[in-house]
Order: sequence, then C-alpha cells, then structure tokens
Amino acid sequence: MPDLQKQARSRVETFLSSQTIPLSFQSNRDGRVLFVVDVFRPIWRTTVMFDGIRYLNCLSNKQDGKHFRPIKTHRGDIVNIYFASNHLGVVAMYFSKYGMSKQNWPGVWWSRLTLSKTHHLLRAYTDGFKIRDLRRVESLHSTSESSPIRWSVLPPNPTACLDCSRPGITGYSACMVDGDLVDLHCHIEGEDLTFYQDGGGDRMHAVWLYFPVEQGERIFEVWRRRKRPHFCRDIPMLRTNKGRVFVLGTHISQHDIVVKYDCITSCPTEKHARFWFCYREGCVDYLAFDTEDKRLENDPIVQLEGSSALCSSGLSNQRFATSATLKDVVEVVPCRSWAPGSTGIVGLLLTYSDGHRETVGQVRLDHLLEPMQVVPTGDMWLGIRFLPHRTGVVVEALRLIPSNGMTVHGGNTCEAGLRWRRVEWKGRLDWLFWYGRCCITWHAQAIPVGHINTVLKAQGGRGWETETPTTAINISP
Repeated sequence: MPDLQKQARSRVETFLSSQTIPLSFQSNRDGRVLFVVDVFRPIWRTTVMFDGIRYLNCLSNKQDGKHFRPIKTHRGDIVNIYFASNHLGVVAMYFSKYGMSKQNWPGVWWSRLTLSKTHHLLRAYTDGFKIRDLRRVESLHSTSESSPIRWSVLPPNPTACLDCSRPGITGYSACMVDGDLVDLHCHIEGEDLTFYQDGGGDRMHAVWLYFPVEQGERIFEVWRRRKRPHFCRDIPMLRTNKGRVFVLGTHISQHDIVVKYDCITSCPTEKHARFWFCYREGCVDYLAFDTEDKRLENDPIVQLEGSSALCSSGLSNQRFATSATLKDVVEVVPCRSWAPGSTGIVGLLLTYSDGHRETVGQVRLDHLLEPMQVVPTGDMWLGIRFLPHRTGVVVEALRLIPSNGMTVHGGNTCEAGLRWRRVEWKGRLDWLFWYGRCCITWHAQAIPVGHINTVLKAQGGRGWETETPTTAINISP
C-alpha cells in the first residue's frame, strides 16, 4: 500500500507541475479540451512527461507561450500525418509529403491520416493533460471522422481493405505462394474474374483457396493460430456467424508443438465490419481493424527455436488441409489446374440440398468445369495417378456413378493406368495438398476430432447468438 500511495502522489505532483493547456482551447459547451489546427500552416506543440513517457500536450498554429516548440515551420501541402500512441495518449507525430519508413516501437500503435485541400484540419482530443486522439475534420464545427486505423508497425503503401459484411458478397479467395498469404479477394455476383491474372511470376503457380458464403453469412471474428517460438508467421483465420472458419494458411503436421488460438477482433455489428491489410515483402501483413484490436497483450519477446523457426513455408511436412462433409451434396463442380504445364483436377466446389456451398482442395472461379448432378444412391469415383516415390497423387478424372454396382471403367484411353478411388455420399472427404501434390481420403466420420470449427467454438463460443450492442465511447463534441 505505501508503494501505491507513493506512486499516486508522484503522478499528482507531475500533473500539477506540468504545463497545462491554455484556457482558450477549452470547449465552451461542456468544458472538455479539444482544439483544431490547420495542417497547411506552421504548427507548434507542447509536451508533458507522465510515468517516464513524453506525450504531446497541445498543438497550435501560433506560438502561444514560451513552452511551445515548432514541429512544422513551413507552409505547404502535406499528404500524410503519422502519429504514434499508446493507451494513454499520443507520444509522437510526423508530417510527410511522401511515405514514411516502418518503425517498430514496442507498446506503441501507429496511425496515418491522409489529407487533401478539402481535408486539412486536424482536431485533437485531450484529457486536459495530454492529447488522447487525433481526427481529420472538414471544418471547425464539423463532426469528426471515425478514429484512424491503428497499426502495430507502420505499414508501407499500399494498404487494402477486406469488407466482411457488404450486401452481395458471395465468398472470399486467398492467394498463397510457398505457404504464405499474398492476396485476399472479396467476391460479388457477376464480377470480372481477370484479377486472377494479376501479378505474373510466382502467381502463375499460386495456390488459390475459395471460401463461399451464403446470404446472411458474414465474417464475425478474426482469429490467429500461433506456433511460436517454432514458426515465425501467425496464421489468420476468418470465422463467420455460421460458425464456419476460413484458414488462411497451411497445416503443420507436428503434434509435439503447442498451438495457441487467439481471437484478435470481433465485428458484433455490420457497420464497421472491415479489416485492413498491407503487403510486406510480397506477403499480406499488418492487419488492422475498424473494431477493437485485442492484440495488445504485450507478449514478451521469445527467442525463435528450431530449424523451422525462421521459415514460414517450404517445409516438407507442411500442407494445406481442407475437409467437407458429403451428406446431402446435390452438385459437384470440379476445378481444373491452372499452373503452366500441369493437368488434372485440383479441387471441388460442393453444393448441398439447403443451398450452402463448401470446397475441398484448390478452387479458382475462372477454372471451374461443368456442374455434375449427384444421385444420392450412387458414388463419386476419382481417377488418380501416383507421383514418383508415392509422394502424393494427382486427380486426373472424376465420375459420378448413378447407382451402386456399376463399373467406373469406360474404355477411355486417356484414363489408362489410373487408379480409381470410391467416395460414398456420406461421411467426409479430406483433401490435403501442396500445390499439385494431393492426399485424398474418405472417412465414415463426418466431423473429425479437432476440426477447427469445433476448436474455435469451444474456445470462443458463438458470440453472434448472444451478442449485445456495445456502447462506443463518444468523444466527439
């Protein structure tokens, strides 16, 4: 208790001895302290120390006292404002007409505001002691915009946004190169599919995962799968309000490594259901959200361990893992390979009697073959070709046999040498793969033990069923 009293006394002394904000900046309406500065004009600032950290205390377009120091001395166009903040206030601020190199500052989150000729006013909100937040506004009396996106490390350009609730969304696609996520795409009905051709190079051989959604289904939570200190890259996962999970990464077959799952944000309402991402060294990184970011746990830095520690891809035991139940499937759409020089079927799009869809393997919407109608009393037969040294198989043919007992062989010379594998319309189909190399198995059990949908349900519940509106803290005048 004496230590707490000493700490409290020290903080009060710091507050009383610090330079306070001039009364002219205080709101006449409710006494709260807020002020607006024009970024196209010179700017002065004051600072204050609190718990050993220096915070911005006040901003002004004129030098209102001897404690004011210039942070922008020239007039002219400023494209970007970068500011760093923690949970108590703003600790740094930079102006740049161009981009700004990334900075890693433990415990601090970065924000970027882009200005223009019509948006060059900056409103600051304080607690009467230090600046807590900065917003871009159109005029002195306008309502401020929503709080800017916070980044753990300031991202380079460009950034992109993935909408999680826009009406008309039919699904999401993830592009993977060497096991790393390199792009995300939101699908709508009747869209142009030429985006699949973007990039060239490694993109021509890229893995594409497709996650269809039904009407009324939206992304409700974003999770991550962590295997540190053994693997350096976390795997993002998107969970919908139907309990389905889209894993944006590979499955590592090492059962001796502890896996940790964290829910890093949730979208209880559709209004702010977006997340932002940036590209670093060709990979999607720097996730940020309109909603609360729960990654402020300040995990201690842990030394990476093992031969795989600095590798996020290319491991011999790494594969993409997909699975789907087969009961009530009414339609199958095969997807043919797109990689140069390759052949075969790389994935399936399945439609069920209730209208919802699932996928196994890889799926690109511009490489789908003709739909095939399912007869429940029949079977599906996959014609497979073994790769050298039995390292996997390639699916070269697919047939739906309308009734049990019929032969699958049709005398097609192109199918000579294929091994035919029977798949019944019950249980589940597991389709594990690494690029064109597959491992396909049928199981009588519909839901496997440890399925990711079940794991996240056990850990995170079903928040969309018990959600209650959360009241946002309104700091706008």
